[in-house]
Order: sequence, then C-alpha cells, then structure tokens
Amino acid sequence: MRGRLLGVAVVIAVVVGGNFLAYAHNAQADLSAAHRFTLAPQTKAVTDQVHGPLKIIAFLNNAGAAARDARFLLARYHELNRDITYSVLDPDADPGLARRYGISAYSSVVLTYKGRRVDAPSVDELDISTAIVRIVRGGAKPVCVVVGHGEPSLDDDTGQGLSKVRDVLQHNAYDVRPLDLTVGQASVPGDCAAVLLLGPREGLGPREVDALNAYAENAGRLMVVASSLSTANPNPLLEPWGVHFLGGLVVDPKRSESGDPTNVVVEDLPSASPVDQGVARLQFPATAGLAVSNNLHEGLTVERLAVTSDGSWDESNPDNELQFDAGDIPGPIVVASASDDSRVEASGETRVPGGGARVVRTRVLATGSDTWLTNDFLDRLGNRRFFVNALSWLTQEEQLLATTSQVSTDRSLPLTAERQARILVITVGLVPGAIIGTGLLAQVVFRRRRRRRQRQRQRQRR
Repeated sequence: MRGRLLGVAVVIAVVVGGNFLAYAHNAQADLSAAHRFTLAPQTKAVTDQVHGPLKIIAFLNNAGAAARDARFLLARYHELNRDITYSVLDPDADPGLARRYGISAYSSVVLTYKGRRVDAPSVDELDISTAIVRIVRGGAKPVCVVVGHGEPSLDDDTGQGLSKVRDVLQHNAYDVRPLDLTVGQASVPGDCAAVLLLGPREGLGPREVDALNAYAENAGRLMVVASSLSTANPNPLLEPWGVHFLGGLVVDPKRSESGDPTNVVVEDLPSASPVDQGVARLQFPATAGLAVSNNLHEGLTVERLAVTSDGSWDESNPDNELQFDAGDIPGPIVVASASDDSRVEASGETRVPGGGARVVRTRVLATGSDTWLTNDFLDRLGNRRFFVNALSWLTQEEQLLATTSQVSTDRSLPLTAERQARILVITVGLVPGAIIGTGLLAQVVFRRRRRRRQRQRQRQRR
C-alpha cells in the first residue's frame, strides 16, 4: 500500500513539476518554411535598446490568417524583451480605438514609446524592427548622398541601379537626402550623419572637393565608393586619410566567379573592425586597388578591410591585357579600407574650466568598386552585411538591420578556380584514394587471415 502511495506521489510531483516548467518556459517551435517566424540575431540587439514600455498595436482582420501570423511573430518580440507588449485588434470590432489612432484601413501597425509614435507598414520583422529603431532613436538621421556626377541612381531598380541601397537606408531609419554641390554654395550641411559618394562617373570640381574635405575634417563621416569604370579621381578625398586609389583593375584568377578573373571573390577580411563583423566573403566585380600609406600621422589608423589573394594583381592596362607584367602591382591587393582619425583641437570655449579643447573624430570608408553595391550584387555573399556594417561604423549606431522580409534559402558558394581545384583534389584524388586504400587494406587483412587459418590447419594435421 505504501509503495502505491509513494508511486502516486512521484507521478503527481512529476506532473506538477512539468507543468511549472512549461508555464515558466513557454517555448514554441517554428516549423514554417525557411523559419520565417524565427527572429534574426540582429533583432535581439534592437530589442535590447528598449528600456521602458513599448506597445505595438496591429490593426488586422481577426478572421484572417494575417492576424494569427502577427500574434505569433509579435510574441517573439515580447519573449526577447518583456517591456514590449502587443495586441492585434480588428478596427471594425473596435472603431473607437481605430479612430483615436487615425486608422482607417487594415494592415496598419502603431508603435508607442515614451510619448512618441511610429507607424510600421506591416507586421513583418524588418518593418517592426525598423520602427523600433526609429522610435527608440527619436527620429531619422539624415544621410546625404552626393549627386550630379553620373552616379548610379537610388531610384533605379534595374540591375545597375541602387534602389536596394535606398531600401537599406530607409529600413534603418535614415532620412536619405540628395546632396548636389555643383550648384549654389558648395558646403555640406552640418546635420549629415554621413556623406556617401557612390560611384561618380565624372570628376568632382575643386569647390566640391574642398567642401567634402572641410566636412570630413570637422568630425565628418565619409563613404567613398570609387569606380574603376570612370575617370573620377577620388584621391583628393582619400589621401588625407592615409589611402590612395590605385586605379586599374584587380585580376584574381584564383578567386573569381564565372570564369571572369575580374569578378573578384574576396575571402580575406583580416581586420578586427566592426565593418568585417559577420562577413565571410565578398563579391567585388570590376574593382580597382587601394594602397594604404605607411606614414600615418598621429591619431590616424587605417584598417585593411578586404584583401584579394596572393595570386592577384592590379592590372594597369586592362583595356589591352589581363596578364601580369612589369607595370602591374602584385597582390594581395586591398580593395576596401576604413580610416579613423581622432584628434584634440581647440574649441575656443573659455567660459568653462578645461573646456578649451574638444575631441574630433573623422571616419572615412573607401572601396575600389561600386558594382558590389548595385542591385545585381548587393545580395551576393556578404555584400549587404558589409554595407550595413559600414553604415553602422560610420554613424556609430549600435545596431542596423541587414535582414530582409523575404528569407533567402540560397546559400551557394561561388565556384572560384581555387575552390574548383580543391573539389577536384577531393573528388578525384582523396575520395577515390581513400576507397582504393580501404580496399587494399581490406585485401591485405583478408590475405593475412587466410594465411593464419592455413597455418592453423597445417598444425592440426600434424
């Protein structure tokens, strides 16, 4: 009898304990295609910035599948940060609340935080996380994009356009502003969080160069995306920060794609810079090289962000040949760099004791190619992550979003000549060799056993 009572007590304890653990750990499995309800790692850093009640209200038709999916996705945000709460409401069922928020249609999302409000276009991870970044930040930072020199357009959605770059900027709560220094007074607005020069096809005038240099020297943040396909010379903007644009065209037969030695795949990202964080490889078609100065002034550091293989070179005469000769620069070749210059300057402040100096920090990021940013290549390998990291580093933002609302299941690697050689060695050499070696070893073992048995039989006969 006691044994039965003890068994019942154990069963009750197990059931109660299991229910307690299940209540305390409300885990769910995401069995959707491509795990579209599993939040990206970047979203955790976004939710960590929320330090107070943040409410998300999604106005959706409760009878539809969108409402169910919205609850499932928004629950993930609540699990990451308990300060984030959510509700999914039908505007037809609660018209008073809908009117109070000015909602007149389904699929509207409202976020409120510390007296501020931001609307998201849909219940999608990218849109929700972007809205959180915007509402926590308190506004959109302006990023100024230089125009007027034949640069690829941010509104061009063809393969050669930069509409995906525009989307990345907008999804990260940046106010994209065109900056035309060719007209009027040539000066950069002081509120530009960063200035982007994205592949000009024509050279900048002296006044424009002076304006950009003045901006950079005054704690400016500059991204210079040069192009080997233009006559524009970016060196007046780069050389003050320890970088020289080589021109020409980088050729890398070992690490290139589609049989084109100028369609370079970069696998060496040697720096500890945040720009390289989470980036395994890049695709830089039609890139020129960069040279980093060995004579840097005090306070200036230059990181070599992306470097080609030792079998590469910078071809000085790409229109006529792609053969290494005496006029070319041997690899490895730097194709992306990051300059950081921190210095102390007099502020002119005399009213505050010790206030006569200020720290000025300039950041300049440079690449030898602009093709990697185009719509055709931004989503290749780690290009998008690299661009987002560059924006984060330039503007000193804690977190930006590289995820897209459509999860890509394509994880293919570029079939470079180097990788083809490795595959050939493995498939033609190592694997058959292992099979043949195993067969030979088995044959040797079999023969030894057979000889041992024959000897035993001979002994038995004797």
